Amino acid sequence: MPKRASFPRKVRRLRVVAAVTLVALALIGCNSPIPPQQNYATIYGVVTDGTTGQPLSGATVTIDSVLTATTAADGTFSVPNVPIGPYTAIEVADGFQQHQDQGSVAAGDKLQLNITLYK
Repeated sequence: MPKRASFPRKVRRLRVVAAVTLVALALIGCNSPIPPQQNYATIYGVVTDGTTGQPLSGATVTIDSVLTATTAADGTFSVPNVPIGPYTAIEVADGFQQHQDQGSVAAGDKLQLNITLYK
């Protein structure tokens, strides 16, 4: 029985590998990522003392009784992932009267909410 040349087998294998590689590259190239729809907003701002105008450190801002942020030394806060639609914000700090804000946010909003608390 004559020995068959291995050349055609290698060529076929190379063709299969090349075809699989091209298909994989085509699928990767066609799979351009679509950013997910943003169904949340961010509420941020500064909490200040209504008497002195100074920023309040350690105040708490709570959105819809679930999302909470504590103000930094400069009175700033940021609450990400606020669901779209109406919200209620409650702001408290030791020695100050509680304050409440209401509003509505849309998808992707970055809403600035500056708050003044009084004793």
